[in-house]
Amino acid sequence: MKRLNSMAETNEEPKKLVLKGDKKLLENPFVGSLVVPIAIVLVGALIIFGVTKMLSAETSYKDHVRELQSKAFGNKWIAAYELSKKIGSSQIPDEDIPWLVENLTDVYNNSPDPRTRDFVVVALGGLRTELAFPVLEAALKDKSSDVRFHALVALGNMPLGMNFNWETLKPYFKDEDHAIRQAVVLAVGTHRVEELEGAVIASLRDDSIAVRYSAATALIYYKNEAALGMIKQILEIDKSSSFDVNQVTNLKLNILNAIEKMKWKKVTSLVQSVVDGNNNPKVTTKAQQVLNELKN
Repeated sequence: MKRLNSMAETNEEPKKLVLKGDKKLLENPFVGSLVVPIAIVLVGALIIFGVTKMLSAETSYKDHVRELQSKAFGNKWIAAYELSKKIGSSQIPDEDIPWLVENLTDVYNNSPDPRTRDFVVVALGGLRTELAFPVLEAALKDKSSDVRFHALVALGNMPLGMNFNWETLKPYFKDEDHAIRQAVVLAVGTHRVEELEGAVIASLRDDSIAVRYSAATALIYYKNEAALGMIKQILEIDKSSSFDVNQVTNLKLNILNAIEKMKWKKVTSLVQSVVDGNNNPKVTTKAQQVLNELKN
């Protein structure tokens, strides 16, 4: 089962469910890769082994919870997946969130199937509530790297200002899985965790180009000039052996969205160079918009 993540643009945005097929976290068709709380769009599609028809869209989220708790119901991970979709489309009343967290905690703790645990973590992340912290902390230590990945994504998806011990994430900057390294870089950057800014800077030298680019984007939120060289490199990419045309476009939009959000005037000349020299209308239009705001 491939990875999946859920993040939204602002605290007022509806929750979004995003599918992940491989380990690149750079593409983002609707907002930057690091807006509050965070938005990461991942390449690929979910491959559902042997399943061609999902549960009925008319099934309520409470029905899915009951299916998850039923000893007789098979393929519980499908119910968890469907539940995560409903949460992603904001179909959960606020007053039901404590009940849902309690029941999903029980499902996570008693599920031997990593696919079920994975989608439970995705669902909890979509709720964006600190009530989910105990499960997410447990998920960070899960045997499945997919579960650990989505625990990091869920933490990055949390609204700013929640009381979490972010320093416990430091070991993940050295994880062998570069998708996990990207996730922690983006989560920490989103929340502008001062204690881990040095780890984000160090990620500019990561072996993975995807992690390096994510670190550059994350450092915009610190207004850290260590990222300027990498930001310039991203904005000047024409063709790349590592990324296709759409991915290059989204890389640039990620950077521009982050600059716009932080109103970082230090990079005005870089944005101007995009306006003057880029032949992609989508990128040029966004760059002009950002430039106008920086000059105001």
